[in-house]
Amino acid sequence: MHTKPLRLSILLIGLFLAGLSLTTRAATPAVHISPRPTWLNTYQRYDKKVPLRTVENGYFYQLVEEQINVEAQATHRHMITEIISEAGIQNGSQIDIGFDPAYEQLSFHDVTVWRNGLPQKRLKPGIFKVMADEQELSRFIYQGSYSAYCILDDIRKGDRIEYSYTITGRNPIFDGHFSKDWYFQWSQPVAQVYRSLLVSPQRPLYFKYLNKVPQPKVSSKNGLTCYEWQSTQMPAAHNYDGEASWHNEYAHLLITDYRNWQQVADWALKVNPPAPTVKGALAQQVQAFKKEANGDAQRYFRLATTFVQDEVRYMGIEIGEYSHRANAPEKVFAQRYGDCKDKARLLVAMLTANGIEANMVLVNSSLKGHVADLLPSPNAFDHAVVTAVVNGRRVNVDATMSYQRGTGTNIYFPAYAKGLIVKPGTNALSTLEPGKAGKSTYVENYTIRNEKDSVKLDVTSVYTLNEADRMRDQLANKSMAETEKGYLEYYTRSHPKTAAADSLTVIDDPVKNVLTTIEHYRIADMLKRDSVSGKYKASFYANYVNNVMLNIADDAHVPLALSYPCHIDQTINVIMPGGWSIDEGQQRINNGLFDLTARTAANGDTMHLYYSFTNLSNAVPVNKLKRYKMDADKAGDDLLSYVISYTPDRSQLPFRPNYWMMAVAALLAGGLVALGIKIYRTDTDGIIFEPGAGFTNLGGWLILVAISLFLTPFAVLVSMLQANYFDLQTWNLQLPGTDQWAIKSTLIFEMVMNTFMISYAIFCLVLLINRRDILPKYITGLYALSVIYHIADYAVASQLNNGKVSNDAVFSIFKAIVVAAIWIPYFKRSARVERTFIVPYPRHNYRYEAAETPLRPVREDQLNS
Repeated sequence: MHTKPLRLSILLIGLFLAGLSLTTRAATPAVHISPRPTWLNTYQRYDKKVPLRTVENGYFYQLVEEQINVEAQATHRHMITEIISEAGIQNGSQIDIGFDPAYEQLSFHDVTVWRNGLPQKRLKPGIFKVMADEQELSRFIYQGSYSAYCILDDIRKGDRIEYSYTITGRNPIFDGHFSKDWYFQWSQPVAQVYRSLLVSPQRPLYFKYLNKVPQPKVSSKNGLTCYEWQSTQMPAAHNYDGEASWHNEYAHLLITDYRNWQQVADWALKVNPPAPTVKGALAQQVQAFKKEANGDAQRYFRLATTFVQDEVRYMGIEIGEYSHRANAPEKVFAQRYGDCKDKARLLVAMLTANGIEANMVLVNSSLKGHVADLLPSPNAFDHAVVTAVVNGRRVNVDATMSYQRGTGTNIYFPAYAKGLIVKPGTNALSTLEPGKAGKSTYVENYTIRNEKDSVKLDVTSVYTLNEADRMRDQLANKSMAETEKGYLEYYTRSHPKTAAADSLTVIDDPVKNVLTTIEHYRIADMLKRDSVSGKYKASFYANYVNNVMLNIADDAHVPLALSYPCHIDQTINVIMPGGWSIDEGQQRINNGLFDLTARTAANGDTMHLYYSFTNLSNAVPVNKLKRYKMDADKAGDDLLSYVISYTPDRSQLPFRPNYWMMAVAALLAGGLVALGIKIYRTDTDGIIFEPGAGFTNLGGWLILVAISLFLTPFAVLVSMLQANYFDLQTWNLQLPGTDQWAIKSTLIFEMVMNTFMISYAIFCLVLLINRRDILPKYITGLYALSVIYHIADYAVASQLNNGKVSNDAVFSIFKAIVVAAIWIPYFKRSARVERTFIVPYPRHNYRYEAAETPLRPVREDQLNS
């Protein structure tokens, strides 16, 4: 039984185990040669091959035979492998059999290579090399297992390799009980599978068939019950990358002689009984913790737990019956190492010694709650933890987890979901409540001064509860230099020219169980210049959120594992002078599998991108794969990314003429000139003067009007040039959160109106100089139009900038209204205006007539009235 290892040097472990093996070796490992057992069944052989197009690695199994005599504690295996290509010579020409000499004996009966239908007998003494297996050594588990390894000589394409052997003996820890997980399907296609089981009729067996396992043929043989299973043409089954750990598509059969979970609990209690008392140095340590806790049970619980987690390193010596039997607590305390069951039993003993109810709990770290789907058996579990009652509150703790901080019973416990409590009276699996999960909070501050300087990036990461435990463990097992290198590489994947600006700062608050890291970088290439528009762009992505979301392939067809529990908050702050024009808002996706919220906001010179992500399940079921993929793709495309456009000082950019905008302005101006000429040359009614009267010259306040009309075209034209209406870079301008065509439409609107206002002002100036009779009507229209235009322009700009418009725009509206309020009434009521602007078109369209009293000039249409 084992769990997550600590990271230590494999070389040091190898040296340690080399010395250890001198004292712990239970038997000399050897390969024996003997005839086949006499109890084996015979069966009809299947001679058809599998479809060769389905074969991988250049070979397939023609036969997989396994026969078990439960009462004789013997397992016989018979294999035939056929080589079909050169790759098969490389991959299928070895024989590798694992066994534990502490309680098992390996006997080979046959090794034959069939070539062109003729047998070549290859079994002889010395053909096998016996080597320490220890596949779990990298996980700090020493099992004492060995492998009998044979590299066959002269294997060719088309050869069939046939061998058979029997392993006799069972681990005595199971006290004669039998349980088995029997597979009928592998990652390679198999032409024939034969399995048989010989068992005493007095031994009850319970079966569970999974994924189309054939039903057995049951008979009686030499007083034993015989079960036989046969399958042919078994296709290959494959594990899908990222599938849930509890998912298994392979055809297999569960067998056990345990009636229920109570029998398993009774067995576990017999194997690992609680220590009634503690002795020696361990007792002294218990007394020291009691004194320090001063009667505080929670304080004592934390002291004992932290000691076992951090002071007793993880190392399992699981030879023989110690695969399931824990060492005595005093021994584990003295040697300061142990595996999960050793550490669990030690912690139980230390807690019990202070009157705290505590028990070992067997769990399955991979299947978690799905362990309930298995048949009762000790093999259903691979890990041991502890459950305790402290001040009336149940607390679960994993003694193999290191660097857990906090106070009292506030300790994180993984979501193992189900477990078997090792104590008298246990008759079922118990629900194990997980600990409160923490979260990871990332705040990235990007400071952009201008397009030339490198971007400053400061990252503050805050981890709480189990996330703080995880980070504390990572930091403890890496050097600071290695950690800084890894963090830098993380950001260079997005921005290759990222450089560290300062050392990593780590702030650990063990009482609150909060760990904070602070990073500082400089990014030289973040702003990318567009050669056409001249603008600079930068992209931001919520990578921390994206990293925990699944990228589901179209062919996914199995439940996929999710990181659980998982809660991430990520904030991206972009600080840039000049303020922001973005669409503030919030979007959310909650599909029952994950909950993602993305929000954008701006405050002064800072744009805020907020992201909050939580996984709501530990796996994506098959019927929700498409929904998850659709939502994850939407999140990745729309919610997690953001692009800004930065336009530097226009004086620093070369002018790129926008010819089509110029053409539109020129055509519009030309059309307005033609319209003005037409209006000017439209006949008006003549004027009648009294004899001796004449035209009144311009004067008084009209001089100010004339000056204003003269300056207006120049002022508007200068403002258009300064605003770069005819610069292609302005046309391609992009603002964060604003549709590009909305900007273009605004530019067109303002260019058209400004061109119209220039033409209109020139037209009115010509009318004023010539004292045309139509001036008052058109100039009042000019002032009214100016007010309407400034208000409309303000409304458009406000829409583009989310209601944020400069004070200059407000002043322009105010000025236009004041000018209109003064001059429109003046031109409607002033006697001077009435005497001055009386010239008709054509100019000679007037005459003189005598009057009895002095008359002012009147129009012909006024004589009748």
